[in-house]
Amino acid sequence: MRYARISKYMLLLALFVFVPLLSINMVPMVHADPPFSLNAVPAATSEGNTVSLVLSANSAVPNLQYRFRFSVIDPAGKTAQTLANYTTAPGQDKFTLIVVYPSPTFQGSNTLVGQYNAKVDELWPTAAPGIAGTSFILTITDSFSYQRTQTVLIQASGYSASESVTVTIRTQTTSTVVFSQILQATGAGIVGTSWKTPRNATIDTYIVSLTGTSTVKNPADSQPFALGPAIMIISSITSAKSVYQRTETMSFFFQPTYPDGSIPSTGVALLSLARPGGNSVTLTATYDGTSQTFDSSYQTSLDNQTGTWTASLGGHAYSDAYGNNGPGTIVSTAPLLTTIPLTVTVTTNSTIAVGQQLRFNANVTYPDGTVFLPGTVKAYLLYSGTPVVNDTVPVVFDTTLGLWIGTYTVRPSDTGGLWSLVVKASDSPTPPNTGSATRAINVQNTTGGNASFPLYYFGIIAALLASLLVAVFFGFRRRKVTHARLKIDLEAVRSEAGRIESTDFFKSVKDQVQKEKDDK
Repeated sequence: MRYARISKYMLLLALFVFVPLLSINMVPMVHADPPFSLNAVPAATSEGNTVSLVLSANSAVPNLQYRFRFSVIDPAGKTAQTLANYTTAPGQDKFTLIVVYPSPTFQGSNTLVGQYNAKVDELWPTAAPGIAGTSFILTITDSFSYQRTQTVLIQASGYSASESVTVTIRTQTTSTVVFSQILQATGAGIVGTSWKTPRNATIDTYIVSLTGTSTVKNPADSQPFALGPAIMIISSITSAKSVYQRTETMSFFFQPTYPDGSIPSTGVALLSLARPGGNSVTLTATYDGTSQTFDSSYQTSLDNQTGTWTASLGGHAYSDAYGNNGPGTIVSTAPLLTTIPLTVTVTTNSTIAVGQQLRFNANVTYPDGTVFLPGTVKAYLLYSGTPVVNDTVPVVFDTTLGLWIGTYTVRPSDTGGLWSLVVKASDSPTPPNTGSATRAINVQNTTGGNASFPLYYFGIIAALLASLLVAVFFGFRRRKVTHARLKIDLEAVRSEAGRIESTDFFKSVKDQVQKEKDDK
C-alpha cells in the first residue's frame, strides 16, 4: 500500500510539471508588428527640399496622450530636435503622426549633401528611447544613375544671395571635365542647372561639384552619379502587309528612339524570321534615311510553307554606333503567307456542232509572268442540264508554243446547249499554288443528241427549201409574174440551195454521213 501511494503522488507531480509545458509548446507563435515605425517621405530629394517624417503606431492605447521627441542628425554631425504630441480617441488603437524637417518648429539643415539619420524617443506615457528610426538622403542631382541622352538636373542650396558658384562635372576615371558653368545663386541661396548627356558620352561614374566664392560647406557639395548606355525604346515592329503571297517580298521596319525621344541614324539590328514549321532565318535591318526607320526584307519563294510567319527583335538586338542598344524586351509581328494564284488564259472557239472538233490552248503563268511548267493542268467539259455531263479533256504541253493544248470532238449523243470548258492548273508545293479559267461553249445539236446524221442533214435542207418555195409562191401571187419569171426564181432557189450545201458545216455533215455508210 505504501508503494502504491508513492506511485500515485509521483504521477500527479509529473502531470503538474509536464502538462503545462506541453500546452506551451502546442500554442502557435505569433509575430506581431513592432508597436512603432518611422518612414521618411521622400527617401531622397535635392538640397533645399523638406522631408516628412511619418511615425506610425500599431498597438496604441485608446483615449491616451502620447509625447514623442524627433531627432535628425545631418551629415555634419549636428542634431536637430522637436517635440510632438498625439492623443488617441476612445477605441482608437492605431494612429499616424507627421512632422516636417526642417520647419519653423524643427530647426535643422537641409543644405548639406549626404545622409540624414532620424529617430524617435517616447517620452509619455512611458520613457522609451529609440522606439523607431530611419534615414533619408539629400542630393545635388535628381538621380544617382542615368542613361545616355537623359538630362542630369542639378540643385544645391545654402549659398549667399547672388554668390557666384562654379558647377563642374568630370569623369571619375580620368578626371576629364565634361561640363563647367558659373552661376549666381538666387536670393534664397539656391543654385540650379542641368547637363544633357550626349548619346556618345563615356560610360563611367561622374562627379558633380559646386564651389562658391564665399560659402564653404562641410561636407562640400560633391556627389557621384553613374552614366550608362541608353536603352533604346522600340515599341513595335511593323510589317508592310499583313498578308503576303508566295514570291512576294516581306518587308519589316521599326524606329528606335533614345530615352530623350530623339531618333538614331546609325547602327544595325538582327531580326529573326520564324517559319510556321519552326525554322528561322536571320535578317539584317539597316537605316533608311528617307523614312528614318530601320528596314529589312525577305524574298519568299514558290514553295515556302504557308501560314503565320513571325518576325522578332530580341532584347538588345539593335545597337547604334556608340553601343546604345535595345529594346529592353522582345517585340514581334506576325504576317500571314498564302499560296499564289496562277493566271490561266484560255483561247478557243465559242460555238461547235456535232462532229466538229473543239480545240483550245491555255497559257498558264505566275503573277510575275513566269511560264508555268512543273505541275498539272486538267480540263473539263461540263453541262448542268439533263443529263449532267462532266467529261475530262486530255491536255498536253506544247514546248514549242509554250502552251497547254487540248481537243474534244462533239459526239451525236452530246446534248446541245450551253456547256462550260474549265481549265485548272496546280503546281507541286504543299499546299499547291492553283488557278483556273472557265469559257462558255455553245454546242449545236438540235436533235438533243438522239437523231441520226442523215435525218438531221435532210431535215435542215428540207426546211430551207420549203422556206424558199413559200417565199417565191407568195411573191408570184402578188406580182402576177409570168412563167418565165417563175422559172428564173426556181433557178435562184436551186442556186441558193447549192450554195448552202457547199458550206463547211454541211460538208462536215456529209463526210460524217459517208463515214457512217462506209462503216456499215
